[in-house]
Amino acid sequence: ACFCKEQVDEKQYNIEKSDKKIEKLSSEIEKLSAEISALDEEIGELSKKITKLEEESKIAQDRRDKEHEVYMEKEADAAGAIDACERAIAALKESKAQLKGKAQLEGEALAQVRSVARLALASKAALSEERMHMLSALAQPGAAYESTYHSNDIIATIEDLRLKFKSIKERLDQEEFDANAMHDKKQLALKNEIKFAEQEKTEKTELSEAKTEEKEAKEGDKAQETADRNADKSFQDVL
Repeated sequence: ACFCKEQVDEKQYNIEKSDKKIEKLSSEIEKLSAEISALDEEIGELSKKITKLEEESKIAQDRRDKEHEVYMEKEADAAGAIDACERAIAALKESKAQLKGKAQLEGEALAQVRSVARLALASKAALSEERMHMLSALAQPGAAYESTYHSNDIIATIEDLRLKFKSIKERLDQEEFDANAMHDKKQLALKNEIKFAEQEKTEKTELSEAKTEEKEAKEGDKAQETADRNADKSFQDVL
């Protein structure tokens, strides 16, 4: 009887000890579950943030690419207009300087002048009414500059046009440079924001995994302790 009482007391002690351990493990598991749930929610929000930032970056890049295409077209037009002006001026000056073969050079000069005149009229260059009238007349087929306008006047007009087209090109180049610099700055900011969000997501994911592993270990301990406690209880009941 004494032996049985000692066994009953021992089992009761073990049961009470197990109950306290199980209660402690349950509390720790519950706390870990809440922490894991909070971390997983934060990870989900970070994933959404990263996706949104990446989309914003792509939209900005697509917009910049389209703007650059427009710039390339306008820059090519301006560069072509400058080149046309320079060729027209060179042809006119050569025509003036040559005594022989004047008709051939004159024809080439007129072709260059007409090309520039059409460019100026199409671009609505800011010239005086007199010069625009001159260019309008010269743009017509069959016009001869010596019949109405002196070659020096035409050269001066085309030189003025060249400067205006050059100014347009410089403005286009500066606007493109500024737009590209602003775009690069914004993209760098987005890239850094994505980088920091991904780093934070990685850290929280690793922490969530560590806590999940710890929780699973405690759940295993709790299951084993519960089994031991139930075994002690069953043995005590038999006694």
